[in-house]
Amino acid sequence: MDSFQRALIFKAVIENGTMAAAARIMNVSPSVISKRVAELEAEMGVQLLRRTTRRITLTEAGNNFYQRMISLHGQWQTLLDETQDLGQNPRGRLILAAPSPLLNRVLLPVLGPFLRANPGIDIELKSTTHAALPLAGVDLSLARKIDNFDSIAYVGQRLCRYYNQLFASPAYLAETISLTEGNDLRSHKCLLYGENTKTTTWSFDCETKIDVTGQLSSNNTEALIAAACQGQGIVYVPELIIQEEIKRGELVPVLSDFKSKPFEMWFYYQKLDFVPLKLRVLIDFLKKQW
Repeated sequence: MDSFQRALIFKAVIENGTMAAAARIMNVSPSVISKRVAELEAEMGVQLLRRTTRRITLTEAGNNFYQRMISLHGQWQTLLDETQDLGQNPRGRLILAAPSPLLNRVLLPVLGPFLRANPGIDIELKSTTHAALPLAGVDLSLARKIDNFDSIAYVGQRLCRYYNQLFASPAYLAETISLTEGNDLRSHKCLLYGENTKTTTWSFDCETKIDVTGQLSSNNTEALIAAACQGQGIVYVPELIIQEEIKRGELVPVLSDFKSKPFEMWFYYQKLDFVPLKLRVLIDFLKKQW
């Protein structure tokens, strides 16, 4: 048995929780599984698993090895898929990761046409925080530009630029005092992003900073958008993520000259000798969207 086969057994142990569970899946005895993992550790000269009577946990080296195995196993499956079709028809599974607002409001709406055009591709979506990106073990991460990302391990490319802007519901604007200049924001109900806060500072690209207050704050962008649609105040978010609310007339821009500095949306994927056809097709599709 070669090292790669032992590594696949190690991967099965992690994903099934115990050696006994992995043994049942692979239809061998637990002692065989234990022996193969021990052989792998001996060959590598490092401990991958911590074994106790109740559970198995990964060492730091084991966790790193497991993350790389996820990627390698995915590349192997891609090779099998594409070889079957001689690389002409994209097929296989793609795993995409992004922060929740970007995943739900930017990526998801454009995936319907992509999947209809590529019936051989399946997609799994993972919601994560911006700080966790680019996410190991996924095919593509989508996020606001990440400063100082690992350019040795990942390829990053810009998709588009966007801005935070001010929006409110027509009902809110009809029932409140006038809003004609930036300083008027100090007298309005503003919907604040964050926790345990009643005040914040909104910064604009015109080198203006305005301290605003509000009765409602949240670390969930979806909640702030919903509150703005219900007439509870002014929200400061990218137009990019509220296209549907704008189309339905639920939100309208206010103080259009007040925008944030430009942000950039990028995609990231692991640097590979061979970029799978299924991933190349998706990247080309996303570039055409913006």
